[in-house]
Amino acid sequence: MIYLVDNTIDGQGASPGEIRSALERLRPDTEIVVERFDEVSNDRVRELNPTHIFLSGQSHPWEMYSEESLVGVYDVIRNPIRPILGVCGGHQQMAIALGVPVGLMERIGPGEGYEGAKRERGFLPIDTESSLLFQYLPQNLTVWHSHCDEVKELPAGFRLTASNETCRIQAMEHQSEPLYGVQFHPELFDEAHPDGKTILENFLNIS
Repeated sequence: MIYLVDNTIDGQGASPGEIRSALERLRPDTEIVVERFDEVSNDRVRELNPTHIFLSGQSHPWEMYSEESLVGVYDVIRNPIRPILGVCGGHQQMAIALGVPVGLMERIGPGEGYEGAKRERGFLPIDTESSLLFQYLPQNLTVWHSHCDEVKELPAGFRLTASNETCRIQAMEHQSEPLYGVQFHPELFDEAHPDGKTILENFLNIS
């Protein structure tokens, strides 16, 4: 069974549905349990006993989420008992839980929030380092991006596993705990851009 944390507010974002759809294609016989971020706890993880946990992208800037609503999912990240993959906002959530700042890549025009912010969107290249996530793949990959924010520095105990010119921390992983984060969206792949599919399969093969 796979546990998917829905990081959207009132279901406004597409990320949880897109991750679920990709997982159903890859593991059609595997149960997928989806729960809101404010319902998550390590007690719930122990009750469900999933093989893997996904943290979806979010629907709003992180400053709009109350600290109280994130206590449970932060505990799951800080005390992992199953492999966890943070996707886009989930990658940022992992960094925030571990005390690292997240913010806009760059402001290139007037406005507040994401208005006037630099955005990375589309199938774009990244350069990877050795990682279980990138097994059987070339060093230079093409994956789908859609974000304005980035993780500003690596959390303690993490190493950088992918980057590009626009966003330095495109992927990271803990050196001893089963924690993995990707700023991009591996769940959005197609026949011309299949690398995301392999990344998901690699994560699902981590025990």
